[in-house]
Amino acid sequence: MKKIILAADIGGTTCKLGIFDENLDRISKWSIDTDTTDTTGYLLLKNIYDSFVDAVAKTEYNFSDVLGVGIGVPGPVNFETGIVHGAVNLYWHGDVNVREIFQQFVDCPVYVDNDANVAALGEKHKGAGQGADDVVAITLGTGLGGGIISNGEIVHGHNGSGAEIGHFRVDHDQRFKCNCGKSGCIETVASATGVVNLVNFYYPKLTFKSSILQLIKDNKVTAKAVFDAAKAGDQFCIFITERVANYIAYLCSIVSVTSNPKYIVLGGGMSTAGLILIENIKTEYHNLTFSPAQEGTEIVQAQLGNDAGITGAAGLIYTYIIEKEGVK
Repeated sequence: MKKIILAADIGGTTCKLGIFDENLDRISKWSIDTDTTDTTGYLLLKNIYDSFVDAVAKTEYNFSDVLGVGIGVPGPVNFETGIVHGAVNLYWHGDVNVREIFQQFVDCPVYVDNDANVAALGEKHKGAGQGADDVVAITLGTGLGGGIISNGEIVHGHNGSGAEIGHFRVDHDQRFKCNCGKSGCIETVASATGVVNLVNFYYPKLTFKSSILQLIKDNKVTAKAVFDAAKAGDQFCIFITERVANYIAYLCSIVSVTSNPKYIVLGGGMSTAGLILIENIKTEYHNLTFSPAQEGTEIVQAQLGNDAGITGAAGLIYTYIIEKEGVK
């Protein structure tokens, strides 16, 4: 009988769960509500385990066929120990040893990593970065995050803070405060929140007329509204889109001369803006980047959407057990 992999992508509202085979082909997926009532994390992880038990029982497999469990968590993770150093959205205010807790339920390896890292790993194995060992994923959502895959493995750094790319300082005027406590991070000017920051900053200073003026006055501007208006020819929104694209291109340029990826994968809600954003990013990237570092590098849109997390969580087992140790 072949082995299976269990995968969990823990979010603040729901936990996406999945069962994968040894080739990372998904057998099933589902979700459960996230229990945030217990700050120790035990109840949430027990709920995930119980859900796995029910789901495996509906397949031709049993728990003795489980090769490992991969878990993505929205917080800083020590990959070596499986300890999550707080997760605000889960109300985990102190350290939670996810690996140690989950090992109470299962008799197989448990791997834990940051959710952005596992999403990057998902795109590397089954998405837009498939077939490459060097992939950088940039998630453009309410914030800006990402993961770096180098030589087939996730870059963690010595304390788990590797690939915190949302905190490159690109706005040297430090106009907007970041949730990290500092100012000028790329997250403040190139995320969905950053788009709104730039709209509110520039509109009083420029002579452009704009179709989103009422939204600005009503404090209801969204990144989607800006990109939609830009596509329709709104000159102010085109200006904002180009500013955002320039910041993202600068980030892509930095990662290109740092890890030289084959693919830079753009995901998250903002990536669906399409060509008006991505083509501007590509143009500025080629203008900025050291020529040898950009040769053969492709900037592409993510393919897995909401499945990137569970695919990458399963990918932890595939990468660090099947590929690295040759275990099946």
